[in-house]
Amino acid sequence: MKTLGSYIHHLWYYVCALVSILLLLPLLLVFARPGAKYEAFFRVGKLWSRIYLLLMGIIPRPKKYELKHKGPYVLAANHASDLDIPMTFLAAPSPAVFMGKAELLKLPLFGYFFKQTSIPVDRSSFSGRKQAMRDADQRIKDGYSVVIYPEGGIPPQKHLVGPFKAGAFKLAVDNNVPVVLMSIYQNKFRLGDWGEKSSLGFVDSKVLGEFWPDLESDNPVQELSDRCYLALAKDLKNWGHEGKVALPLD
Repeated sequence: MKTLGSYIHHLWYYVCALVSILLLLPLLLVFARPGAKYEAFFRVGKLWSRIYLLLMGIIPRPKKYELKHKGPYVLAANHASDLDIPMTFLAAPSPAVFMGKAELLKLPLFGYFFKQTSIPVDRSSFSGRKQAMRDADQRIKDGYSVVIYPEGGIPPQKHLVGPFKAGAFKLAVDNNVPVVLMSIYQNKFRLGDWGEKSSLGFVDSKVLGEFWPDLESDNPVQELSDRCYLALAKDLKNWGHEGKVALPLD
């Protein structure tokens, strides 16, 4: 059942995003400028994320994770809410460049910083998707980690985890780097689809581990994708999430 409170909460989401950016605007402008070190921007991004979530009435509780791999990686997480981006900033075990939908470029102020620091992908265009993957591949080769939500967008709330796209796993296989897999809990209950119930409170997250490609597999990309999907879906189910899945969990 759609609720008026949820619509108000979604509108408040845009207000909080704008206010939190304005509060940190001088720092963001300095560290998002061309030639600036991304690591410095990422630290400011963490501060922005915490301010933004607190304004939303969300208390983030990311569980710390110590990386075993010291090089670049692909960070993959479930995508259930617009709150996932700031939560991923806080939970990422090291600086990582975000890949996100090109529609974010249209947002006031946020779109500017997204363009300067992230990888926009036009999901409606085959050439746009290919270019985004080439950009992500280059970031990995330059030594940067990349964040990709493998569901390719926010699936309907009836899904536990939506079907995975191949991009994140092909990127890991092509560069022989691990997928750092992360579960984000509660977000779809805090701010789900427009009109769905939303709430205030804690949001937790946990890194499930580093999943390396099996290059000896007949299809390393599909094998890695399925392995990550099952691990993520089972963890979310054990935590208490419910919904449709793309692969059998038993």
